[in-house]
Order: sequence, then structure tokens, then C-alpha cells
Amino acid sequence: MQRHFESEAIEALRETLRQISVIKVRDISVDRHGHHGEKTILGHIEIYGHAHLLACKVVSTCDVPRMKRAVHELQQIHRERGVVVLPILIAPTLSEEAQALCRSNNIGFLDLEGNARLYLDEVFIVKRSLHRKPKTAHSASLPTSGASHFAHVA
Repeated sequence: MQRHFESEAIEALRETLRQISVIKVRDISVDRHGHHGEKTILGHIEIYGHAHLLACKVVSTCDVPRMKRAVHELQQIHRERGVVVLPILIAPTLSEEAQALCRSNNIGFLDLEGNARLYLDEVFIVKRSLHRKPKTAHSASLPTSGASHFAHVA
């Protein structure tokens, strides 16, 4: 189950980055580290000829304790590897509170519902999906044409 979610997270990251023509994806891989075998998705990209490293933590839920732990882990990776690291949190869905936590800690985010906020030095990507998955079987589904995506190049 976790492996499938990691694959989905990698594909969502790759697809988001592909939407901006100045971003060249060189490699996306999973790095195991720490004594608990924790994983970080590392994305090597190039923007206008400048190399960047994306350090992505994947979380399966956006409960506050797990989110804070993931933010702390991303900050630790940033301190260890230096300013070239661009930290990103990836989750199936991110609440407004989780998104605010990422913003206040200068961490990019991406969810599998189509929302993203990534600041990649020369490029700033914002995507907001108006399509939300139904919470219950009785909920009416939203039309897929209701999704909107925005991407900005600075």
C-alpha cells in the first residue's frame, strides 16, 4: 500500500513539474535514510540551466502531529544538505491548516487532489483544484470540468 502511494506521489510530482516548460526533470528517486528506514523522494531538476534538488516527504495522512514531524524532517534535510534543497510535502489531501503549516515553514506542498504550491527559486507553481473527492457514498460527485489549475513562471 505504501509503495503504491509513493509511486502516485512521484508521478504527481513529475506531472506537476512537466507543466512548466523551463523545468527539466533529470531524475526522481527514493532515498532511504535514518535508523527507521525513512524515505525521502529526491528530485533532481534543472531550471534555466541551474541545478536544484527537491527533497520530498510523503505522508499518508495530514493529522497535525504527523505533519509537524514531516516539517521537522524536511527542515533537518535542508540544514544537512544546504540551501540548494527545496523541501516539499506530498500527501493524498492537505487541509487548509496543513497548507498554512507548510507556508509558514517555507515548505512547498503537493497533494493528489491537484493542489500545489511550489517555490522553485526562479519558478513559482500554484495549482488549486476545485474538485474534491466525495466524503461519503451518498455525496454527489462534482463534474471534472470544475478543476482549475494555475502555474506561474517568475
